[in-house]
Amino acid sequence: MTLIKVENVTKEYKRKKSSQNLKEELLHIFHPKYENVRAVDNIDFSIEEGEAVGYIGPNGSGKSTTIKMLTGILTPTKGNIYVNNRIPTKERRKNNREIGVVTGNRSLLFWDVPVIESFNLLQKMYEIPSHIYEKNLREFTELLELHSLLTVPERQLSLGQRMRCNITAAFLHDPKIVYLDEPTIGLDTKSKNSIRNFIKKINEEKKTTFLITSHDFQDIEALCKRIIVIDHGKIILDNHIENVRKEFEKYKHIVFEVDNNMPMKLAAPIMNGVKFIYNDCYYVEVEYEIESVEAKTIIDLVSNYCQIKDISISGRDIEHIISDILYK
Repeated sequence: MTLIKVENVTKEYKRKKSSQNLKEELLHIFHPKYENVRAVDNIDFSIEEGEAVGYIGPNGSGKSTTIKMLTGILTPTKGNIYVNNRIPTKERRKNNREIGVVTGNRSLLFWDVPVIESFNLLQKMYEIPSHIYEKNLREFTELLELHSLLTVPERQLSLGQRMRCNITAAFLHDPKIVYLDEPTIGLDTKSKNSIRNFIKKINEEKKTTFLITSHDFQDIEALCKRIIVIDHGKIILDNHIENVRKEFEKYKHIVFEVDNNMPMKLAAPIMNGVKFIYNDCYYVEVEYEIESVEAKTIIDLVSNYCQIKDISISGRDIEHIISDILYK
């Protein structure tokens, strides 16, 4: 079942023109001139129930604008958006009852009251039946380790504690769709892993649909099987992560553990499409173009200079692959 459908959507803003010329700038105060800025440019995609999709791109590429249109905050200039067969801007109340939104720089909680009071108020706002609210609160408190935080005002929480509480707030009403905008920004490793494990569990057990934007590609790799890449308002890639790896992976990485890399380092061998790195006297690291040279050729070369104790071969992570696609 298709839960999100975006059809040829464009979003334009009017932006006041500025000038470096003082005279023109003074004139613009009384007779302002505007220009159209296209934040989202004719994008088209759909998301099925239960999918977890990474929506990624550089700053200013149109990610947040897309999410604002999906939540009904903004109206598209052109095109159509359907969320669970509804137009978000026309049926905002019904749409909001079935979605959750978590952003890394905004809070769902109230600053000066205990966290549990914010949760209780959200129960009233979403009209969550008591048995569902109590069940979810109990489960989420356990999964995200909130026991000691429920009686603490948000203003006294650390960033990681605050995000765990906000994640809980977004899921209390059992939303069908959750939009996560930089959910782990600025968090330590433990907090990130806690939130990722929670999201993955909810996705698998409740079939909640996720659209996730993040500059931390570990979020995307841990949570998503599909990625949509947007740049300058246009979608330039929409595919399964593993398909992206196979199609766009140009380099691989080999780490050799050796008895001593000095003979090879002194000889400084050169091979087209291959980069040798000697950060430690017991290791030789190699990055190579898979279309130019085979791993066996590199292994044979290194074995001519060093006694090899161990070999590790890995592909590049998805962050570097996407970087290649965006900035090639």
